[in-house]
Amino acid sequence: MAIINGRRINPNSIPSSGVHGSELVRHAQASAGRRPIIESGGKVQQVNPNRYYSQQELVDKQGRGAKISSMPDRSKGYGFGGARSQQSKQLVTEQVFDLAEKLFKQGVEFDESNADWLVVPNYQLPPNWRHIASRTALMVLFPTDYPALPPIGFYLPSDLPMAHDGHFISFAAHGASDAPIQQGWKWYCIYIHNGAWQPSQNWRNGDNLFTYFQLIREALGNQE
Repeated sequence: MAIINGRRINPNSIPSSGVHGSELVRHAQASAGRRPIIESGGKVQQVNPNRYYSQQELVDKQGRGAKISSMPDRSKGYGFGGARSQQSKQLVTEQVFDLAEKLFKQGVEFDESNADWLVVPNYQLPPNWRHIASRTALMVLFPTDYPALPPIGFYLPSDLPMAHDGHFISFAAHGASDAPIQQGWKWYCIYIHNGAWQPSQNWRNGDNLFTYFQLIREALGNQE
């Protein structure tokens, strides 16, 4: 089975019997503090090493093989507003523009002056949210030391119903900024464990804003 970390499975290489999760874990090559994941059809899920994955689970509706890669470990629960270096501003800006071009073609709102925040006005929620809403605005704040440090959680409109989800709260914790709380947002609590975030000098080769939006989609999709 030809799998390269972070690239798609060749659909023709998937046996009719499926693929055991332990094999997917091996190919994900997840280092300490990271989890192997499958990304297919807009859904992100952690690989279960104790079960088989069928062909249908590893190929999307367009016939493309799933992506096998890894993401930082997290738990739901983990300075802002300082002087951002020119390098940080440049990296945030590059990543935001690349994200807008590849994932959010309907447009994003971005703090081009200081590179402190990004808003996706029309973020598509995972299927398990459809009884509440199909789309919502979503805000990410960038720490002053980004990309060395990842964002701390993210923000959704305070009037978005979220029954039975204790991670969507009206205050910010773990060092996250509470400024958006005063502007009609609530904070969604996810925390990346120390050392699990691994940016690279070439930002495309390490953890970046695409990684963080994978985490967001997984957190919203699982609601655990």
